[in-house]
Amino acid sequence: MLAHERNDYILTKLNAKGCVNVRHLSQELAVSEVTIRRDLEEMEKQGLLIRIHGGAKKNPKTDILSKNDESRMLDRLQLHFEQKNRVCKQAAEFIKDGDCVFLDGGTSIFPMLSYLQTKKIKIVTHSTLIQEHFDSDVAELFAIGGKLIPEYKMAVGPIALETLQRFNFDFAFIGCAGIDLLRHKVYTAEMDTLAVKKQAMQLAQQSYLLIDSSKTKIKGFCSFTDFSRFDGILCDEGVLQEDEELPENFMIAK
Repeated sequence: MLAHERNDYILTKLNAKGCVNVRHLSQELAVSEVTIRRDLEEMEKQGLLIRIHGGAKKNPKTDILSKNDESRMLDRLQLHFEQKNRVCKQAAEFIKDGDCVFLDGGTSIFPMLSYLQTKKIKIVTHSTLIQEHFDSDVAELFAIGGKLIPEYKMAVGPIALETLQRFNFDFAFIGCAGIDLLRHKVYTAEMDTLAVKKQAMQLAQQSYLLIDSSKTKIKGFCSFTDFSRFDGILCDEGVLQEDEELPENFMIAK
């Protein structure tokens, strides 16, 4: 992972949590603690954060860190957008008229919306980003409510889970914070999103994980499932550069 990609990840963590820990970042990004300290030092010079013992905290005077949630989400959407879009385009080809699909929150899934709005299908999502950009006279959208996580623009919690369990899905398309190719684990950045992902997968005939290859370098806050639980894991060609052998259910978006 390049330095600017690590910086984006660190800023996202700071916006969500207020502070970051060197050891945790080292584990999540699979780089040395020396590298993380160097990153934090450079980011402090730019005024992006304030270093503290063992980590860093957000700088309240920094414009970048005080941007609204919509701007931060759009920034993340643009990161690796070409790869995300390619993956979503191929995933959309699985869906036929009459299907009911669950779309997870996050920027890895959002590009899929543009390929689905011409299909006569039912879309169920807890992503307020998808809800805000839905514009179709053909597809139907069912919005899941609940406790809102502004940083990720998605609804979670008991209300979301209670509403979700009323549906049966032909497909569930799931995003994640990162994956571990060696241990075959899938990670999420927020504990609150874990339950929604797992329940949607349980309600679906087929479940697919959509990722770009940068996610192979990131371990999120907690593991919520393993590779074998997915019918397919769609990723861009960048994953072919990894040393680890890919499981049989990996699919490369061309």
